[in-house]
Amino acid sequence: MGLRRRLDASSLRWQARLDTPWVDRTLPWAIGGVLAVLLATIGFAVQRQLDGGPTLAVWTQAAWNLENGHGASSSIAGGNVITGQWAFTSLPLLWLGRWIPMGPMLAVVQPVCLGLAVVPIWRMAREVARLRLGVTVALSFAYAAAPILYTANLSGWSAVVPAVPALAWASWFGQRRRWVAYGVCVVIAVASRADVGLLLIAFGLLGITSGDRRSGTLTAALGTVWTAAYLIVVAPPVPSGPLTSGEAVLARGEAPLAVLRDPLRLVTDLVLQPNVGALVLLVGPFLFLPFVVPRFALPAFPPIVLGLVGEEAVRQGLEPGPGADLLPSVLMLAVVPLALAAVVALARIGQPSVSRIRVDHRVVAAMVLATVAIFVQVAPASPFNEPWSWGGRDAVDGGRMQAVDTLEEGYGLTGAVAVSPQLTALVAERWAVHELPVGPPDRGWRPTVPAIILDTTAVDDDGDRIWSDSDQITVLANLRGLSYDVAYEGAGVILLLR
Repeated sequence: MGLRRRLDASSLRWQARLDTPWVDRTLPWAIGGVLAVLLATIGFAVQRQLDGGPTLAVWTQAAWNLENGHGASSSIAGGNVITGQWAFTSLPLLWLGRWIPMGPMLAVVQPVCLGLAVVPIWRMAREVARLRLGVTVALSFAYAAAPILYTANLSGWSAVVPAVPALAWASWFGQRRRWVAYGVCVVIAVASRADVGLLLIAFGLLGITSGDRRSGTLTAALGTVWTAAYLIVVAPPVPSGPLTSGEAVLARGEAPLAVLRDPLRLVTDLVLQPNVGALVLLVGPFLFLPFVVPRFALPAFPPIVLGLVGEEAVRQGLEPGPGADLLPSVLMLAVVPLALAAVVALARIGQPSVSRIRVDHRVVAAMVLATVAIFVQVAPASPFNEPWSWGGRDAVDGGRMQAVDTLEEGYGLTGAVAVSPQLTALVAERWAVHELPVGPPDRGWRPTVPAIILDTTAVDDDGDRIWSDSDQITVLANLRGLSYDVAYEGAGVILLLR
């Protein structure tokens, strides 16, 4: 007991020394800045090792098409990436793609957006809930180490990203009765993607039950009108296979609202084992405290339920390939409401002191340990995955780049091309890009494009090659019979021109 008292006293002294306005002004921005730099570093490393994936290819092609007067369409995704999911806040990025390469820009913008959400979470904990510094740091750490942030960061860009800081700041401005700033944040959030409208309905209901009837009613009404308009105007179908990894990018933006047309899925698909595991990953770092105050956790339910069920619909139709097993990026929308609900729960279980709410240090320690354990176990940037080694290039990467260079020299920069999913981001700046399966095409495959790049190096989940030597011989023989000639072959990458 004597040791415990000394530790408590030492903790209180240090918190008292750091419990100053200067720390509250600077530390949350520092935490958000570190998070942004870390995520940006990971994004640049992933792009350098040519793992940007189909998402980067889709947005790069949409930017190129917009610049060349074709609208924000993508043949890789199979539609318009802006109007298909009402991702209007992403449109300025496509315009900036005229002058700034999309890859580096997205590698910076997404981390900055996610880092900005730290500040309102901090202020809600310190100024509204009156929590002490230690527990506030633990909450900020739980948000910053949420595995979904790092999983979504690997994809390059998701249309829901601008809504994450917008919702966090809207919560803060709403508490301060700064309604103009609140309205701006709400508009930014709902214009990020159509499915954010359901989250706004939940935010509005929370505001109404908390006493802010006018703002809550207007917020819920905006979310209702926006969601209903999208379902009527766009009427997105439930994704069905077969889907390429590029088509899945747009399908993931449509699926959360599309599954409302099939209510049975909301019951059957939600309780599947991968979805239950995803729920644990989201709520575990907060010690499941948001469930203690379910009314305040209400805004997290729409993105969790519809996001997981919609992702299951996409997964059932998705061909094996890059990104097939990633968590849906829409789950990022749930992290901020869960963090804010945890703030309320900690304020309620804590003990009031003179000016702050004191939370048992064992609860804080458990939150930090849970955050670290979940991050280390499942986050892509876990030390087990050796993220410090990312960013390098091997012989296969060299073969891919050489094949693309040969294509541009012998065929041109803008002609139609069919490529394996590993190379779509490298050839995306053209009108027509057709994504091939990650494995061998069907025997009856008769391509019509003049250029084809095949990547035969893909492996399955067990590390076994998907392409066998006989598959490669058969496909090449079929293409030669269709008047294709091998223009480059090396490191398992083959370029054929006709």
